[in-house]
Amino acid sequence: MELKDHIITEATELLQRIGPTSMTMDMVARSCGISKRTLYETFPDKRTLVKDCLEMEHRRHNDHVKCIFEQSENCLMALFNVYAHVREAMRSRSRAFVADLKRLYPELFARQREQERHFVDTLAQVLTRAQAEGHVLPDINTRIAAFLFVSTMRNLHENDRVEEYGLPRIEVFDDAFLNFLRGIATNEGQQVLNVHVDELRKQRNT
Repeated sequence: MELKDHIITEATELLQRIGPTSMTMDMVARSCGISKRTLYETFPDKRTLVKDCLEMEHRRHNDHVKCIFEQSENCLMALFNVYAHVREAMRSRSRAFVADLKRLYPELFARQREQERHFVDTLAQVLTRAQAEGHVLPDINTRIAAFLFVSTMRNLHENDRVEEYGLPRIEVFDDAFLNFLRGIATNEGQQVLNVHVDELRKQRNT
């Protein structure tokens, strides 16, 4: 692995775990086993490093999702596999991540929101394909459904009151995901969902 990619990989893990405010260039250098001088020769400042981390994370996510859809038997199965991937990212991402990004790097936060718009469009296309497969109700407006789902998941992630109610955050995400799919699935789609629900429940215990 090239030095730049190694630094981005280590810095991304720190960003996800503690957020941009707590992550320092000293911490990145120590995590990478390099000097601060070497780090600054590769990345002139923290903003540039954070930007490159976000861009690489986005590319890796898109590549992974693309592979999932190429290998899945149908769109509902693909959505379950994509959610499993996103679920792990949510579990490892600090709650401070989004708030820090919005406060410290508003231009990078705006780019993240633009990527969210792209995800809504992609999800809408997937749901339209699922309609053609007979797994999603034909009268569903797939773009509205996609927007509602993405907005709900983002709001849940940023909502401080989940813990106030004593609710396990990841289980709240799981139920929101399952209820979304159950609400738009045909009878045939419900049968496909039932196959995967037990697997998702097993993941809660891992």
